[in-house]
Amino acid sequence: MKPKTLYLSYTGLLEPLGRSQVLAYLSRLSSQYSITLITFEKEADLLNKNELDLLKKECLENGLNWKILKYHKNPLIISTLYDFLVLFVATCAECFKNNIKLIHSRSYITSTVGWLAGKITRTPFIFDMRALWLNELIDAGKLKYGSLPYQILRFIEKKLLSNADAVVSLTEAALPYIKENNPKIELSKFVVIPTCVDLSRFQIDSDKLNEKVRIGTIGSVLSGWFLAKEFQIFIEEAYKYFPETIPTIITKDDARNVYKCFKSKNLEWSIFSVEPIDISIQLNKFLFGVLFFTPGDSKIGSAPTRMAEFLACGVPVIANRGVGDMGSIIEKYNIGVVIDDFSENSIKNAVAMLIKLLSDPDLQSRCRLCAENEFSVENGTKLYKKIYSELIYEL
Repeated sequence: MKPKTLYLSYTGLLEPLGRSQVLAYLSRLSSQYSITLITFEKEADLLNKNELDLLKKECLENGLNWKILKYHKNPLIISTLYDFLVLFVATCAECFKNNIKLIHSRSYITSTVGWLAGKITRTPFIFDMRALWLNELIDAGKLKYGSLPYQILRFIEKKLLSNADAVVSLTEAALPYIKENNPKIELSKFVVIPTCVDLSRFQIDSDKLNEKVRIGTIGSVLSGWFLAKEFQIFIEEAYKYFPETIPTIITKDDARNVYKCFKSKNLEWSIFSVEPIDISIQLNKFLFGVLFFTPGDSKIGSAPTRMAEFLACGVPVIANRGVGDMGSIIEKYNIGVVIDDFSENSIKNAVAMLIKLLSDPDLQSRCRLCAENEFSVENGTKLYKKIYSELIYEL
């Protein structure tokens, strides 16, 4: 009989991130484990009955027991506390009723539930921290350093790190920072698993080798983390050398707001969104992808999914240093350019390096190799299976 495990996610399975970073792993883990999945779904997503029914069917086919809780947003603190209590009760009930052997919690809120419920039910739990959430809140202006809420959340974070039976980090770069701020934490229980992708959905289209007509990026550009100004300056400089290409942003952001942000007399932008099934087709049209994000403590724990998607399609990337492991991975595989600052000289030098790199006939195959080695959901699943096995059978 398969060991029973419980997966908790505040991100809905009906959201794109839920599918790529939750379902992609669990559908593969379910071959060895009997998994109950509890997620919080937004009301707007639940109204899409066709999508909901298809996802329920997919979970059923993969042997996943999906339990849906309704996400509440307003008022923020009260609604979050309410969701927390509902999940806590549901988690304890599952553990006692179904003899759950392991709780796997994604991010901070659900991990706090996993920690407390695990204490009560004597069930080991995984703190899948995803990123340095508190640092992100501070940089986003949503949390003031040193304030009472900050102190409470930092206390909870330390408890999660010390009490978790395993901790999953998105990046190697975050580990020294975590250790510095938590000297008593043993890094031996940390496992690095980046935001992986299903490589079967992203392929190099050899027929598109001579149709590399786009330069730009994919994903949100209005989040506050993306360096919009620096991105535009870089594209304007690169466009001088690639005038036959189309400056492109593929995003779910509101197109009107994106156009306002990137209004330019030098460039005519192509801004649009695509369905997940078509993203590989569009990525194969890119000559290169640009990944510029705000560096600093809040982003050393981040692993942008768009990097893995570009590389899986054989597309090189240009990124700034100080964001997760992006810089070290690019340099390790020689699959792009890393820029240290955004001075005029640095941007010109980066473009020159890019032009030289694009003449390398092995570049495309190196990009794909990097995706297979570093960002394959199959490799990520193997690491999760190892964690599951060690915690269930050795504790």
